Amino acid sequence: MDSPREPLNKDQSENAQLDLAFIKPDSVYSYDFFDEYGNVILEAHVPFSDSLLKHLKKDNIKYLYYDPRQKKESEKSGTALIDEKLQQETYQNARDLLDYVRDIYNYSPEQGLSRAKIEKSRELVNKILVEIEKNEDGVFNPLVKLRDLDEYDYNHSTNVSILGALLATKLEFSRDIRSAMGLGGLFHDLGKTSIAKEILSKVENLSEEEFDIIKEHPHVGYKLVENNPHMHELEKQIVLLHHERADGNGYPYGLDSDHYANRVPKEVRLMSLCDVYAALVSKRPYGEPFSSKDGLRLMLNMVYAPFKKVYHFLPVDFRDFIRALGFKLDSGSFFIGPGDLVRLDSGEVAIIEEMNKLYPLNPKIRILTNKDKQPLKRQVQIDMLKNYTSYIANVFEKKQKET
Repeated sequence: MDSPREPLNKDQSENAQLDLAFIKPDSVYSYDFFDEYGNVILEAHVPFSDSLLKHLKKDNIKYLYYDPRQKKESEKSGTALIDEKLQQETYQNARDLLDYVRDIYNYSPEQGLSRAKIEKSRELVNKILVEIEKNEDGVFNPLVKLRDLDEYDYNHSTNVSILGALLATKLEFSRDIRSAMGLGGLFHDLGKTSIAKEILSKVENLSEEEFDIIKEHPHVGYKLVENNPHMHELEKQIVLLHHERADGNGYPYGLDSDHYANRVPKEVRLMSLCDVYAALVSKRPYGEPFSSKDGLRLMLNMVYAPFKKVYHFLPVDFRDFIRALGFKLDSGSFFIGPGDLVRLDSGEVAIIEEMNKLYPLNPKIRILTNKDKQPLKRQVQIDMLKNYTSYIANVFEKKQKET
């Protein structure tokens, strides 16, 4: 039987060893791993790349070491962020709220939202904020049960509300802003309840008239809350502007890039990210969800860069979203990592060599081509954190092997 090259010293006596032969590429652990000399080889929650494993084996390293006590601290991250009872209570409130608003549109369009409905929702959001602050290492688990389109809408509003409250908390916004983002998330799609289910259930082949109806739902929802004295202005702006886009192709107004950056509040732009993420990772009556990792990679490809004609988000907003929630949404893993082929905002193509845990969009990379995708005669290694204004704007998906 193989044994470590050096005996463990007294300081390492609490440590356990892991045989390198049992580690598979892309494995993720809740420990920092180090060699027998105490040098950190890989931080907790960072995947083992195939290249790292080959390098270790080439150096005849048979074992890595870890401190089992570290697991006890990290186990907190395996608990749910929101108590299941409170999550279900929020879901039921979303159901009651959207059904109530649907009845308003169908039977009494002149009626506004009652103060009681708004205050009940705000109380639930404040309960969510208390849970988040009490359980800051918890994992966000979106509601996934689904029987029909209505249930998707209830799930979606619940998930966006929790995500908005969580994001605002992680970014250390004021308590009022945290509450407004949570409530705005719960109310953001009120206008959809005015649209016939036959239109909402269509995935493709929408007529131009039908798509125009869908594009009006933020404005329709806003008209319902515009003059309500019991809602804050930010909450109303979330309802109105959450579908605007940085490239000017959003709705209901199609604000151009300058107006999007300067007129749409940052909090609303962040709620748009929550809305898109929640939609991507949720099961719909007509489609399977993306994994968290794949959803985040797709969202990265929606970030503005000078070479793109179509994009949704500003890089500064996506950076804040990932910095605050990236690890929490993807169970402690990077959604991009060593070996990924990426394109920078400059247009250059590079390969990721080492991730930066605090700033995932600024890893250490090796540049392979110029901005015109022409291969460099001499590849250049750089640490993107030293030029923080530069960022990854695209990740290329690996081609599936033909079978």
